[in-house]
Amino acid sequence: MKKMTLAICGAANPHVALYYPQLSTSDFIDLKAVCDHDEKRLQRAQDFFKPYKLPVKYYTDMNDMLKKHPDVDAVMVGSDNIHHCEHTLAAVEQGKHIYSMKVMSMNENECRTMIDACRRHKVILQVELELHFHPQIMYLKKLIESGKLGKIHTIYISNISQSPICYYPNWGEPLLSYGKIVPVRPGSSVCRGGAITDHPHPFDLARWFTGAELSKVHAVSARNMRDYLKVEDHAAISAEMSNGTNIFINPSYAHLEERGETRKLFWPKSLECMIKAIGTKGTYITDFWNKPYYMLGSGLPSPNRLLLGGGPGCPEFGEGRLDSFYQAVTGQRKIESSGADGLAAVRFMNAAYESIYSNKTIVI
Repeated sequence: MKKMTLAICGAANPHVALYYPQLSTSDFIDLKAVCDHDEKRLQRAQDFFKPYKLPVKYYTDMNDMLKKHPDVDAVMVGSDNIHHCEHTLAAVEQGKHIYSMKVMSMNENECRTMIDACRRHKVILQVELELHFHPQIMYLKKLIESGKLGKIHTIYISNISQSPICYYPNWGEPLLSYGKIVPVRPGSSVCRGGAITDHPHPFDLARWFTGAELSKVHAVSARNMRDYLKVEDHAAISAEMSNGTNIFINPSYAHLEERGETRKLFWPKSLECMIKAIGTKGTYITDFWNKPYYMLGSGLPSPNRLLLGGGPGCPEFGEGRLDSFYQAVTGQRKIESSGADGLAAVRFMNAAYESIYSNKTIVI
């Protein structure tokens, strides 16, 4: 089996580093290079891959990396959201397939530009919408398609968490995250680019489960729970799809965290990723971010608080995602989460932002 060669452009999105374990031992992907303008993130990649003795080269400039590696097959774009379009187009112009971290861009025109460029150059564009690969989600998709739940009339999706801004500060900068400075509400000092931008998967799943497009949406967000954040930390979104299915989405940073450079996942529910699909024949409920156990002890970072142990309890992070990308590039399957899917999620998210700003229901 011929390996696909890959270069990484940026690890501003923390999910990029979660692919490192699979890339260090993959039998179908050969990592050639990593670039990042941020010295700490680049050093983290070097420190991770060094023990594996892989011939990975490191760069601070993407154009330099592409010039030195003209034969690379694909590029994983994980830079800050504001740079996704620039970096994607630079790679596509050289015929590289793209695995884009979510979101492609919160600018819908940039999304269309990337999609059109990939179509013109006949390369694959897959967006990291990773919940397509969770077994609980895949099972629900099959249940809905089989008709066992009857006609689905309501879907509740929560993807609520602690705020990642303390340990990923770039995610708290609206320009880097949303791409421009837009107040959440008229006159507000809080801008778009926080909880909604961080969680595109619920908006994607609403389409994936129903096979329908957004019809109308009403969203609300009050004063921030954290007065130091520049971006919104919570929202509640009610929507209706074109087939009549009612959707409720909660993408909030609703659980408190300890401010610091290191992520600590505490009880109760440091993260909650819950789906409830209610049909005329039955209901399916799953917490797809499982929590194996919590620990309490004097030797732990916060001895008086329960700390998550045992990892998230879901499949290895790269499992399925990069496999499907490789199979799409080699013509073995269709793209699982395409640029069009990524754009549709962004349109839904932006409609929610517009509803919050105008305090009106947005009809598509």
